[in-house]
Amino acid sequence: MLSQNNENRNRFLLVLICLTLVFTGSSGLLPGFQPAANAASEKSRSAHSAPAQLRKFAEEASARLAGTEPFTAWAGAALVIEPLGPGTHSWLVTLTKGPKGAVKRLGYMIISATPEGEYKLIEYGQGMNSIYGSGILEDGLSGLGLSQAGSSAAAVTPVYGGPVLAAWMISSAAGKSETVRFVDALTGELLPESRESWTKQSAGYVPPASAVGSAKRGWTPGETIRRADPFDPYDNLLWITGKDQVQLNAGNLEQAFSRQSRFVFAATGSNRTYSVPLPVYGYQIWNLSPPSSGSASVYVLSGTDDSPRWIALDALLASGGFLVMPD
Repeated sequence: MLSQNNENRNRFLLVLICLTLVFTGSSGLLPGFQPAANAASEKSRSAHSAPAQLRKFAEEASARLAGTEPFTAWAGAALVIEPLGPGTHSWLVTLTKGPKGAVKRLGYMIISATPEGEYKLIEYGQGMNSIYGSGILEDGLSGLGLSQAGSSAAAVTPVYGGPVLAAWMISSAAGKSETVRFVDALTGELLPESRESWTKQSAGYVPPASAVGSAKRGWTPGETIRRADPFDPYDNLLWITGKDQVQLNAGNLEQAFSRQSRFVFAATGSNRTYSVPLPVYGYQIWNLSPPSSGSASVYVLSGTDDSPRWIALDALLASGGFLVMPD
């Protein structure tokens, strides 16, 4: 695992260098929170200790999704809400179902609070090994020679700085010294981060105004439009040349996908210490009823067959750009 992590860190650096050339001048508006004090207390908080308005919005959003494919299994699921912190500006909502002792993780939602106090649905997804999955964390800790129990136990805090900055902060002590490392919440890979670099990158995070929010009722998700099969951006790195940059936005989304079926999102910015490209191969549009200003909210489809991930388009646009994935 460690050798694989070394290889991935080299890939991160290669991709970041190339993307810096491709997206010269891009701003790195990546969210952030200060380092956590106590991971155990963070993880013990559930839906019952979450703010009432947040809990209500999470229940409404999950119920709306449960009325559409492929989320019908979410109907009647239990919701566990944990802060992604510290700072408690974002929360991980885990959906589970099953009898005690055999509970199954169905999927997740991530909700962030705006400066005005509105809750926004930033992303959601499916699968046991979707973002912040326990199996991913176990693999990440194992790769560091740590565990969540016993003499090598580490303090683990889930932290979130937007869709391209999601990780666990892992603090381990040896004598009077403390080591802080970051593990990617999607892959379990060790990230080239420090406490300082994380804070610097995350300082500008603001949930996008266009995301589905708690201030307006009547949001309904449409059909997920899947234009291609999931793919690995590393299968063909020609996209990294930047010859086929795409100004993808809510206004031209359907037209863009009618011409191309696969895109790569690449996070960039002067403060980034690494960049992991995300495959994008479809989208889902939420609409308000009755229609009003800002009555459509776009989420792009990423991830794998086993762990698909829907991400608010404008949350990505704040931290990078899109390129065409070559055939």
